[in-house]
Amino acid sequence: MSLKKKAVSGLKWNGISMIVLTCLQFLTLAVLSRIISPSDFGLMGMVMVVIGFAQAFTDMGLSNAIIHHQDTTEDQLSSLYWLNILAGVTIFAIVCISAPLAEAFYKEPGLDRMVYLTALIFLLTPLGQQFQVLIQKELQFDRLAKIDIACSAVNSIVCITLAYNGYGVYALIWGQIIRTLTRVLFLSLFGRRYWRPRFHFRRSDLNGYLRFGFYQMGERAINYLSANVDYLIIGHRMGPTALGYYTLAYQLAIFPLIKINPVITRVAFPIFSKIQGDNSGLQKGYCSIVNLISTVSFPMMAGMILVAPEFISVCIGDQWEPSIILLEILCIVGALKSLGNPIGSIILAKGKANLGFFFNLIAITIVSTAVLIGSQWGITSVAVAILVAQFILLSFLHPLANKLISLRLSSYLRAIETPFFCTLVMIAVAYTLKTGIHSWNAPVLFGTTVIIGVATYITAYYFADKKRTMEFIAIVRNY
Repeated sequence: MSLKKKAVSGLKWNGISMIVLTCLQFLTLAVLSRIISPSDFGLMGMVMVVIGFAQAFTDMGLSNAIIHHQDTTEDQLSSLYWLNILAGVTIFAIVCISAPLAEAFYKEPGLDRMVYLTALIFLLTPLGQQFQVLIQKELQFDRLAKIDIACSAVNSIVCITLAYNGYGVYALIWGQIIRTLTRVLFLSLFGRRYWRPRFHFRRSDLNGYLRFGFYQMGERAINYLSANVDYLIIGHRMGPTALGYYTLAYQLAIFPLIKINPVITRVAFPIFSKIQGDNSGLQKGYCSIVNLISTVSFPMMAGMILVAPEFISVCIGDQWEPSIILLEILCIVGALKSLGNPIGSIILAKGKANLGFFFNLIAITIVSTAVLIGSQWGITSVAVAILVAQFILLSFLHPLANKLISLRLSSYLRAIETPFFCTLVMIAVAYTLKTGIHSWNAPVLFGTTVIIGVATYITAYYFADKKRTMEFIAIVRNY
């Protein structure tokens, strides 16, 4: 199979995975929001700030180093595998030691026990991490998609079952643990077809990997802090209930993009790594990715803003009304974030992990300052502050792309031109319709607005770019 066909196949399977996972997530969230209290969601948000930060260090950034290097030997893979195991045990110990500090920071009794339990994932994850990398490097995205779907289904069943039986926040924690265990089992089963670890470890095997990995590790840690500094400050200053409202809104606004972007970037990074010396090919590939992401994310985020009150009322519950304004603001943040995501694949393919590290260092400085300022006036002001910070960060992206692959600004703007204007058309039509039928009951108003919005966007896109639309239809038919 040619590289292009592998890329298209990868996009197809990642797309299927994304659709299924998004539906599962929304269904699970809709059910759990009616069983679990906002404070329980807030407690889980506090736990995941600690756990998520530690996850940046789990594989020491070596996964992407393996994908970037095209000539990794079996001895090197074995040495890297045992290093990952050691890193997992070390991080588990550090997280357990720091759990009382998290409890003291958030002033929530019992939070340390939740952190201890959730930290078990650090003992499990390294057992399957390298198998996932090798499957991804071989562009076997159909296997990864099936694994992701199976694990998410297990997570949903465990969370809902335990929540229904009164486990509260522990339903979410056990869901994470069982999901991780299931994923490790599947990855080990499929991954052993490509490589099996041996009892071999040599320090010299790590040469060329650790430096790349350390920059990746630092970038991930800083990136995670930048993305979660709002959770830290809201939880510390406003408590678990306020954080619960914010967490729900953030998950609804950002989760689709967390699923959509990897559909593309998970394929893009190994593909870009194979053509890392061809700037012309990288320019074309990067603009295609930006176009594809904006084609999906722009109308999705704009649509969510239009129907946010009805969506919360119908799908989540009226008790979550304070999340509406947060959701509307964070949807704009999500759309802007989606434009910045693809640059990471270019940075790594070029072997410039240091640039990613320094960019995220700038990002956390800007975001932290904005959140600290915004937190003086409440959670809505925090969301507004993050929006302002995201606009500032977006201004750094093109100079970075220009430095790496000599990309012209005009080429970048052309990549997002059609999705942007088609989204404006969709907003105008859907908003006009919604205003005219605003007296209808919430479920009917919600469904009608969504259907009209989707139909308007697809129609506008077809007439704006018939060639790309027909190419997409041909890809769907052939794959």
